[in-house]
Order: sequence, then structure tokens, then C-alpha cells
Amino acid sequence: MAQRGCPDAVAVIGGGYVGLHDAVLAARRGVGEVLVVDIDESVVERINSGDASRLHVRDHYILEHWDEVKDRIRATTSYSEARGVEAFIVAVQTPLRGGRVDYSPLKRVAEMLSRVVEPGILVSSETTIYPGGTLELLGTPLSRITGYRLDDEIMLAHVPERIDPGNRRWTPENIPRVVGAVGPRSMEAALRLYRDCLGLPVHPVGDIRVAEASKLLENAFRLLNISFVNELKRAFDRMGIDVREVVEAASTKPFGFMPFKPGPYAGGPCIPKDSRMLEEATGSLLLRVARHINEGQPLYYAALVLREARRRGASRLLFYGLGYKPNAYTAVESPVLKVIEALRELDPSLEVRSYDPAIPAVSDFNSESEALEWADLVVRWGYKDRGLGARVPIVELENL
Repeated sequence: MAQRGCPDAVAVIGGGYVGLHDAVLAARRGVGEVLVVDIDESVVERINSGDASRLHVRDHYILEHWDEVKDRIRATTSYSEARGVEAFIVAVQTPLRGGRVDYSPLKRVAEMLSRVVEPGILVSSETTIYPGGTLELLGTPLSRITGYRLDDEIMLAHVPERIDPGNRRWTPENIPRVVGAVGPRSMEAALRLYRDCLGLPVHPVGDIRVAEASKLLENAFRLLNISFVNELKRAFDRMGIDVREVVEAASTKPFGFMPFKPGPYAGGPCIPKDSRMLEEATGSLLLRVARHINEGQPLYYAALVLREARRRGASRLLFYGLGYKPNAYTAVESPVLKVIEALRELDPSLEVRSYDPAIPAVSDFNSESEALEWADLVVRWGYKDRGLGARVPIVELENL
């Protein structure tokens, strides 16, 4: 039974990283039943198993609270089982495919939801989208197919997802959320869910496009600054200056400066894709230049690795750690994989393999011992708490 102020049932569309965090949060905060709808049968089976060790999302927030909430979370591939819920939270991906953003998952959600939504329902999309995209790809099709009026019979909101993987200070329970809606009734319904039920700090905005654009700005801001410091790294390397020391020195200024670290690629599920969306929506030349710098960075780091390998006489290189950032459990848009690809093109004679204990699906070895036995040089990305033995020399990729 739902706690006071919370819906009896909520459906989360998409059981991936964002969706499963949403499901755990909703169950912890008092929603009576949380139904996760996902097209992947293996995701559904893993959730319904109730076994935390089998979950496809390995973030600490989910794993540490799973036993507490698993009896209130159920998964299915069928939208029909969501008929009668009081709110839908849409958390599907808009992935990059061939350098372009694929909006088909959100379009499919609109089609499938049209078969089960009822008057008075709240549809809140957390899917990152260009300004106007929630209305264009989700709200307008829903209204057209069902005949229900937006902000009257269908309440439509956009609440951009905000999760920082591995962060124990800022979790889904205390990160402030921006709330945009197509009208006052939709805003009221969204605030009842996110503020009153889930207990989150919220920042309502007067235009749903402001909410959409705010998410793109957050990640484009990171791309711009990371690309800038990466451009400086290339120049300072030629000058014999350590860019990290430069950033550290500038960081002593107590105002007006924010440090960003250089690296092989600003990757992951969000930064390249969201920045591309904002670039396409605005025509920003600055973002286009930053994207080109970012896309060229893996080749630069591949050259640095090759130089190190030749200096050490190494011919079998093991990349240890494959996440999109150090210690991440997913390799979506991984900078390491991009460096590996570039390195193989630079010197096909090198043997280059990879291993990550948390991401076996993209690893070339079944165990750490097998991987280390093969290698004569380890290029490590994260996992600094693992000694990896004294026999194999180690190079830290992020410190090159």
C-alpha cells in the first residue's frame, strides 16, 4: 500500500541505468507498486529474480537498497500491465548511432503509451531531448492518437535525469530536479510526484523547453571545458609544460575558476550525445569545434601510449579498466575503447587486449590473472587500489 501522498502504482518505462534508479527511489519513498517496462527480456528477468548480484545496473545506490525494495518492484515487457497506474516515468535512451542521435525509442514509447493511458494520467519524461522534443515526440503524438487533451486529460512534464554514478554524497534522494511542464495542471501533477511523494528538492520552470535545454547545457558545459583543457594539453606537451600542474595552480584562485582535467575523451552515455543535440538545436560553432577536439583526443592518447610502449620495448599491451570513466561499470562511449581502436590503427603490429573485472562482456580475458600473465605492459584506467602484481609495469592512462 502506498504511503500518504504517493500513488498506489507508478510505471517506469525503461529499466536501464536511469529507470532502475527511479524505480528504487520510488519504492523507497512510498509508492505502492513500481512496474518497470522494458523491451529487453533479460533485463526483466534479472529484475524479477530479486537477486541483487544478477542486476544489470551495479551502482551502489541500487545494490545497497535492493533487498529493501525488491518486493515492491516488478518488471515486464508488456505495456498492457501498466494500465491503471497513476503516473508514467519515461526513462528510455536516445543513443548515438553512427554519429547521429536516435530518437526512435522515445517515438515508440508514445505509440505504446497511447494504448494504455487513461484520462488524468501524468506522463513525466526524464529522457534527455532537444528543446521542444518532449512535446514533439511524446506529447503531441499521444494526444493525437488518444484524442486526449494535453494539460487536461494527459498531464505532460519533463524532469531531466540527474545521477552521478558512484557519488555517495549526491544521490537520487537529494539531487535537486528541474521540473518543466506543458501547463499549470501538468506542473501541479509533476510537483505532487517529485516534491510531495519522492521528497526531492525541485526547481520549477515556466517553459518545458527550459527544462530540456538545462540538461543539454549541463553536459555541453562539460564538453566545452574538457575540450579546452585537452587542447591546452596538446600545446603544453609540445612546450614541456604539465597541464595538470597548470590547472592545479589556477585552482588556488578562490573565485571565478573551475578546474577540469585533461583526458583521452569526454565520453559516456551523456556528454557527446547531449552536446550534439544542443549543437544541432542552436547551430553553435563553439560546440562544433569542441566536438572535433574531443573526437580527435583518442588518437592523441593512442600516440602517447605508443610512445610509452616503444620506450619500454613492450609489444603486448593490456588496457585494464574499460568504463566510460575510471571504475565505471559500463563501456558506453568508453574513451579506453576509442584509444584501443586508434592504437591498433597506428601500429597494427602491437598486440592490444583489454580487461575489466566489472565489464566482462567487453573483456578479452576471463580473469585478472590470465590477463596479467599475457601482458608485458598494463595501461590502467582507474582501479588504482589494485596492485596488479609487481611483475608487469603499469602506465596510468589518465596521467599520460
